[in-house]
Amino acid sequence: MNKSFLLILSLFMGQTTAVYAQSPQINIYSFRKYELIKPVLAQFEAESGIKVNLVNGKSKRLLARLKQDGEASQADVILSSDLAQLHNHKDLLQPIESRQTWQNVSSALYDENGYWISISMRTRALFSLSEQTSQPIPNSFAQLKQADYQSALCIRDWQHNYNATLAAALLTTDNKKDSDWLKLGNKLLAKRPSGGDRDQLRALAQGHCKLAFANHYYWHMMKRADNKRDQMLAKKLSIHFLQTEDGLTPVSTTSAAIAKHAPNKQNAELFIAFLLTQKAQEIYAQSLHEFPVLNDMMASHVPFRPNLPAIKQGLLRLADANKLLAKH
Repeated sequence: MNKSFLLILSLFMGQTTAVYAQSPQINIYSFRKYELIKPVLAQFEAESGIKVNLVNGKSKRLLARLKQDGEASQADVILSSDLAQLHNHKDLLQPIESRQTWQNVSSALYDENGYWISISMRTRALFSLSEQTSQPIPNSFAQLKQADYQSALCIRDWQHNYNATLAAALLTTDNKKDSDWLKLGNKLLAKRPSGGDRDQLRALAQGHCKLAFANHYYWHMMKRADNKRDQMLAKKLSIHFLQTEDGLTPVSTTSAAIAKHAPNKQNAELFIAFLLTQKAQEIYAQSLHEFPVLNDMMASHVPFRPNLPAIKQGLLRLADANKLLAKH
């Protein structure tokens, strides 16, 4: 077990033993699907003895509930599927105080005032059919503007936050070649956008398009799914990590924060510290197929050069990205 986490655990448990007439617990609001965080939650419960109460839901609904409940809110921790969901609602959060485990995390991955910290990374990858020989595969986003890629692409709704975050990151490079392809919009599409990321991968495997965009971990999830058909379809695909003109690959992050009126604040601090231990980060990497945020794990787990500064910079370009994508 990580030494920093052990220290925080011993301090918190020592301070709160008398307080808990009942078993210690933590209430988590998650914008992420349960299947994506189940292994991490189970490991935390096993190591800390703290019971996790999970509420899943769409970000807008849970944020509205937080605001409506006010001081009566029972939420302790917020887990986001996209950083913008937390960054734009700091009025519902409070600074995280225990930051011992942040020393091994780039400052590009957390709020300077401690309101949120990234706990895993992902990228919006491009997929192709493994046995496809006629369709050229781009290495960079700039190449998507070429005629070869028109009417070739499957992608979910252009205005989905995954696409908006990617577009915002591309706009931060100040090289128009990185984002010009987005102006082509529907000219790139082989079919009308519908469904989620896994639906795009299924459509690609079934021959409805020649290329598809999806968050990289959905492909891994399909490969080990209980659904044999999804396993078969996923095996037909290859993954590609596109670069901007400076040789970097845009990434987005999942993030954690403490609710403003958290009734179990110390447990919330402990949970976030746990998320940044090597064991928890290995779970994200091995079980969830997301990329770790710890500096000393990136080299062995991230197969490209991630554009970390664009994570925060992209927050400032989201309005521009949404305006651009709204035209499609």
